[in-house]
Amino acid sequence: MSVLGGKSLEAAKQSVASLQVLGRYAALAFCRADVLLEVSSDLEIIFCSGPTQAFLGKQDRELKGRDFLDIIYFDDRKAVEEDLNNDSFDARIDDLIVRTQLDGGRVSSVAISGYRVPDFNNNFFIAIKTSPKVQKIYVEQPVRDEDSGVLDNDSFVDAAANRIRKVQAMGGSAKMSMVNIGDLRDAGIEEGSEKEGQVLRAIGDVLNSESLGGDTAGRIDDGNFSLVHDDSVDHAQLAEKISNALSATAPEARSLMPKVATVNADGSGMDDQQLAKAMMYSLNEFTKNGGNVPDGDLSVAIQREMERNIKGIEQFQKICRDGTFDLVYMPVCRLSDTSVHHFEALTRFRNTDVESPFQLITLAEEVGVIQDFDICVAERAISTVQAALASGECTPVAINVSGHSISDPKFCDNLNKLLTTNFGLEDHISLEITESAEIADLKGVNQAIQEFRRAGFKVALDDFGAGAASFDYLNSFDVDTVKFDGPVVQRAVKTRKGKAFLASMATLCREIEVETIAEMVEDAPLADFLKQCGIELGQGWFFGKPMPQDEAFKGVKNWPSERSVEETQSLMDRISSGNL
Repeated sequence: MSVLGGKSLEAAKQSVASLQVLGRYAALAFCRADVLLEVSSDLEIIFCSGPTQAFLGKQDRELKGRDFLDIIYFDDRKAVEEDLNNDSFDARIDDLIVRTQLDGGRVSSVAISGYRVPDFNNNFFIAIKTSPKVQKIYVEQPVRDEDSGVLDNDSFVDAAANRIRKVQAMGGSAKMSMVNIGDLRDAGIEEGSEKEGQVLRAIGDVLNSESLGGDTAGRIDDGNFSLVHDDSVDHAQLAEKISNALSATAPEARSLMPKVATVNADGSGMDDQQLAKAMMYSLNEFTKNGGNVPDGDLSVAIQREMERNIKGIEQFQKICRDGTFDLVYMPVCRLSDTSVHHFEALTRFRNTDVESPFQLITLAEEVGVIQDFDICVAERAISTVQAALASGECTPVAINVSGHSISDPKFCDNLNKLLTTNFGLEDHISLEITESAEIADLKGVNQAIQEFRRAGFKVALDDFGAGAASFDYLNSFDVDTVKFDGPVVQRAVKTRKGKAFLASMATLCREIEVETIAEMVEDAPLADFLKQCGIELGQGWFFGKPMPQDEAFKGVKNWPSERSVEETQSLMDRISSGNL
């Protein structure tokens, strides 16, 4: 006779099965985590395991019975609570980056993953990953605007993309809206004043409270903000809340009329990160170009900008897929004798309504779709060089690589494989890293550069002097060549200060064994000026315009083709004697 009744026996079996399930969940969690918590549906910690003292500052027995949100840094609690309590939540959190802080202790960045288990009263099993594991998916804390308290522009893009992705994965929808508050100076509020700080903080408080998770509002520029929100946010009500906050903080700001407009997009083959960046690019371009609002409708104006940029991305992606672009080759010549040193491969697009590739390439960089194109260009250039080598008429070719691309480890691996699997290209292909996109991870990019150099490929830093980061790049990157930006060269020739700058930089580069190139060399006097500054190579229409492969490579032996041998010799003599 069994001591247990039928029901008791069944309960025991279920208990054993549950324990087995628990064991499997615990094993799964610890494969990816440092600390494991079980949290009830009302967010009470009912189980914890792992080195909680080291990571959370408390023993596991001290954590049991506490509210899970107690261990989350205050500013991050709303986002965590939103995920845990969302009715459409699909029993899963994937690497939500938050900060932990318990009882005023140390603040730490962690990634949490959560699983809701129906067999355990819908409790959550939460795995916490800490540094260095979290470092692989999280580089730095979001940066907030000091005045308003919302995220700065760059941090907002990342936060917006993450939130949009998360909401879509849960079957919901998220929207991005722009808020224009106008110019505070029009209301008599001075820039940099204490009153301005109070007003901006009041606006920031409203936007944070209306944003998803309480942390997806950002400041684009002085008078423009953006936020990610759900369908419940009404434009008129949001504008009214901002107006009330303005009036309460500064009665003189009652004259300002905040405007709210939602940016919509169909995705157009972009992932969530790219879509968020496209939205932000559109907002930035809109404000940069003066924020022209036809018929006073902010929503229409922003939507037009977004649609234009989405069309540009679609166009760019099609160019990559179909290969509907051409490479032309512009000579880079020695200033000492005007002979060709190498060619730079430049892009020309077919069948687009954009005259200059620069517009599309800049858009593609900002949105994060440039990497595929840079690979396509490299493939095309390699084919060109290989064909020229076979015909015995090859001159070295430099190909451009975006700062966005060189910052992507996956891209660098793909490009390295492409270059090194096509044997014998080391003396015929070089890379130019463009400064059109800001590079954040200087150490990581330099490591990538050295991989290319160890493989035998020279690397140049393009557009030097065009941006504030130029000197940081020169200090951080070990490169073979520096190319001075054309407008910098054009301005330098006009002043003693400019000449001194170029001469000093040329001297510095010589001392660190870095070759120098000057862009936009348009005439002989400028070529002589640059030679006197100590710059070694020049590029510009004085030496030759971009031209098709056959025309460029075949004309090298008698370069430059536009001048006779006598004219060339005369030019060389004049450069050498300083009589230009």
